Amino acid sequence: MSGTSVGTIPNLSFVQQGRLLEIEAIEGGRQSNEFSTCPSAELSEDDGPVGLTSTDDIQETEERVNDLQMYVPYAQRAFKQRGLTYPFRISSSRASLEDVPIHADLARDCADLSAVVGISKEVAKQFELRAFRALHELIGGWAVCVGTPRNDGTGCRRAVARFRNLLRDSERGMYENPDPPKSGDYGMDGVWILGREWGGPVVLLQVKNSFFDTEKFSSDFFRQSDALRQWFGKRLDQRRAVITVVALNTILTVEQKEAAFEASKAGSGYHIIDIVDILFAERRGTDVVRDTRDEM
Repeated sequence: MSGTSVGTIPNLSFVQQGRLLEIEAIEGGRQSNEFSTCPSAELSEDDGPVGLTSTDDIQETEERVNDLQMYVPYAQRAFKQRGLTYPFRISSSRASLEDVPIHADLARDCADLSAVVGISKEVAKQFELRAFRALHELIGGWAVCVGTPRNDGTGCRRAVARFRNLLRDSERGMYENPDPPKSGDYGMDGVWILGREWGGPVVLLQVKNSFFDTEKFSSDFFRQSDALRQWFGKRLDQRRAVITVVALNTILTVEQKEAAFEASKAGSGYHIIDIVDILFAERRGTDVVRDTRDEM
């Protein structure tokens, strides 16, 4: 696979399953593997019911139990690393989740994000905006969200012109695309210039409303230089350091983020913000204190 070596990335399918159970915990209703009766006439002998529960349902329950045994400690660690408490716990059935009452609001926000994974267009745009605002809350600096669809429906030519009007002369190049597409964002959803007064590094944000799957975004890394050229009018990556950040609708521990960075080829490492970072940033300044400065 281009840009990464998947050999060091573990299977995180249990995270996807755990997040589905978060949705189930908030939305309520009967579990997908619970039935009051079983249509055994349509089952083979091997798939026949045990009592009133089909073999398939028993197997699914076992899988749910196993997934939760991995997922909950994993999610607890990820939330704790950001100064938050994971708002769900395993129910008495051991095959489902329930929200922790004192963290009900956080649980609903978490489940709402789980429910929109993979949904495109307007929903994806809202996730993009939440990720952009969260990263800005976390790092500050001068930043612009340029991803599509844009609020006013602006096409590429007008969006680039508007963006360049926000730049300083030292940040703006001469290149202009003679035939820009009618829509799109050239593979860049948000951009920061850190330390504008002293010519600091650039942070380039890509947002994917998806699970952790490097196949979905690794190819974009090879377009970054051109993306910066399209927006800034020059290949800013050849003049300043570029910090790549990918926002994903998933849950990752800090260790998994570091593993993803390590798995990238030299010079193409990327940082990740996930929904835990987004939830933390949205609650920053309330009951969480994070910033520290020490002078020695």
